[in-house]
Amino acid sequence: MRIHALTLVLCIACRPSATVERTMPVANLQSYRTIGVRVHSNAFAAQGKTMRMEAAVLDRLRKKCQFDKVFRADQGRADILIDLNIAGTARGGDTGWNSSTASVDTLLVLTDGQDGELLGTARIRGKSSGMIINNAPPENEAIDIVATTVADLLAKSGCTGPRVARAPIVDPGPGPGSGSGGDPGSGSGSGPVDESKRAEADALNDKGKERLYADDVPGALALFQQANRLLPDPRYGFNICLALGTQEQWDAALAACREARAMNPPAALAAKIDRRMEALVKRE
Repeated sequence: MRIHALTLVLCIACRPSATVERTMPVANLQSYRTIGVRVHSNAFAAQGKTMRMEAAVLDRLRKKCQFDKVFRADQGRADILIDLNIAGTARGGDTGWNSSTASVDTLLVLTDGQDGELLGTARIRGKSSGMIINNAPPENEAIDIVATTVADLLAKSGCTGPRVARAPIVDPGPGPGSGSGGDPGSGSGSGPVDESKRAEADALNDKGKERLYADDVPGALALFQQANRLLPDPRYGFNICLALGTQEQWDAALAACREARAMNPPAALAAKIDRRMEALVKRE
């Protein structure tokens, strides 16, 4: 009996787990009807895990959320896109080497599929239980817990329940904490805009998004800042805010969002900036 009890305790302790870091909430997911999933990796050791991760995320989203359609991003245009980068995998437990324990580190980036603008990020680490199940590699269990966590995060942001139409957004006026802020390496919204630089600035901004999808956050931040210096724009400023938040530079992120909000952005972007500033203020 004591042996059985000890085995039960050990089994309870050996559960797969996931940690979520550097997460900013995403609001109003109920207005998105379709979602596309793209999984990739710039880590050589993890490249063989992308197909399993993609299948697991698609499965969990179909079960957990109530999107009209859930599909791979290359199968059509979606209202919202998930980019999940497998940044790395490792073996071993927290207290010492254990070849039966695996961890998988990922960066999740959400993008609005209609306008291509960034919505939010989350860094997720999945860890296996340390028990070999059906002779499967422990990375499979770590991948499964990451996929479950992705679905849980989106459920908390409104992917459950009936889909609703996107309501027109009325200009909310000055946002929480808006006004002049610190200088995160970008320009201001005053003065005439030189639209002759728009194509170059947009190209830099798009390159920054690609670097973020690839989990090169410093590279993404530098490109967003370069775009904003070339042609100050609240869209670029918001991306600076997002990248700084992903790096957990909360004060600098809030300053960047305040600066973007002071640049008289369109109503939809203003509301998005306000939500992020509210979340950043709560972290202080």
